Amino acid sequence: MFGTLDTAARSGSERDQLFREVQSFPTFDAIGNGELFSLCLSNKTTALTHGMHRFPAKYIPQIPGWVMGQFAQKDDVVLDPFCGSGTTLVEGLLRSGKTIGLDCDPLACMISRAKTAAVNPARIRKLGLDLRQTWKSPATQLIPPMPDLTNFDHWFSRNTWGNLQSLFASIVALDATAEELNFLLCVFSSIIRRVSNADDQSQKTYVSGTLKKNPPEVEGLFYRVLEKALDGLEELALLRSPSAEAIAIQGDATDIQLPNQSVDLIITSPPYLDSVDYMYNFMLEYFWLGPMLGVQDRRTFNQMRRGVTGAKNPLSNSTPSLPKSLEDLISEVDMTPHRVAAIRAYCDNMARHFHSAAKTLKPGGFYFLVIGNSRTGKGVLPMHDSLTRLAADAGFIFEKAFGYRIRRHYMKFPRSGRGGIITMDWVIALKKTQKPAPYPARLPLPDFTLRHDEVAN
Repeated sequence: MFGTLDTAARSGSERDQLFREVQSFPTFDAIGNGELFSLCLSNKTTALTHGMHRFPAKYIPQIPGWVMGQFAQKDDVVLDPFCGSGTTLVEGLLRSGKTIGLDCDPLACMISRAKTAAVNPARIRKLGLDLRQTWKSPATQLIPPMPDLTNFDHWFSRNTWGNLQSLFASIVALDATAEELNFLLCVFSSIIRRVSNADDQSQKTYVSGTLKKNPPEVEGLFYRVLEKALDGLEELALLRSPSAEAIAIQGDATDIQLPNQSVDLIITSPPYLDSVDYMYNFMLEYFWLGPMLGVQDRRTFNQMRRGVTGAKNPLSNSTPSLPKSLEDLISEVDMTPHRVAAIRAYCDNMARHFHSAAKTLKPGGFYFLVIGNSRTGKGVLPMHDSLTRLAADAGFIFEKAFGYRIRRHYMKFPRSGRGGIITMDWVIALKKTQKPAPYPARLPLPDFTLRHDEVAN
């Protein structure tokens, strides 16, 4: 039934007939329910500050931009409860009104704040010049940045380790505001994987035994990346609405701490079910920045990693079974106990999220959800259908949904049946009602897996 990741199960012409090729999404009213699009982007997804820091499985900025362009009125409050690296927040700065982002990951919040910072680029350049004066040579007395790290030279050469250590110390010693410091530390964070011994492309943080890596020098890369980040910041400053406000808050999407009915529009892409281990992907960045972000040691990091929505190995599973509304969609037969626990915890978290979101959103407000299905060794898990039912239980009525592929790729996903290869992204439009909503008809589930260059990550 399913093709491999790189071999289509259908011929090219058959596949293309399923998709309407577009340069940008049509208006909401012009899209049919269940329609499939092939998005051929003519503009970059890394414009403004969007490309400032790598982040796995983030959605393209064209999605929140498209939604806000049609559904956000002047001075509306827009919420992204799983904001990740701040894609929605950056797009929100191009309109009037407030955009709020929540994420339980402190590094994600740091990146979001850097991307939306209202700092003076000239001032950052001045701080960069100051760094050149104070950051002279690599540290010689090497100290692991977290207290319980062993074999740290497995991840970094001693020269790279020394340069990162001295650069970090020089940055935090600058006479800078908190916002300026956050911006510079985000640039620092963005080069860590690249100068390490770890594979640059894999979602797993590991040192390849077969692919020899020759990391770039810390100093040259840092200043090149800083200049690129400043170019994006200056570009954003020219387009930023004077009345726009973007706020990144470290918080829990299953218990949103905002006043009831205070949000006009929700746009988000929640974590994919055990396909992307977000915090593990940033393990090296947490080694360096964790203590500043409240993650004091490796044990705390490991606990946080298991506590996020979508975790492969969740801390606990208090849910004895799947919600009854999903029993005909997801079969646990032949699944491993770990897989069952991950699915149950994910669905429980998302159900609690939808109930919390329903309290926060104004009556009649729209909720746009972007989600991908996960493919396992047994087939595709229809997460788009599952989440629409969980949302319906919380009072969100289904309006329509459409799927899309794009010809860009950021992350290498696992190729075996162990984890979830994302087969397609779905944009699902929901509307808040005052009571549980009926379940919609199931959306189409094309019987092929997209090639690795067609997935919108």
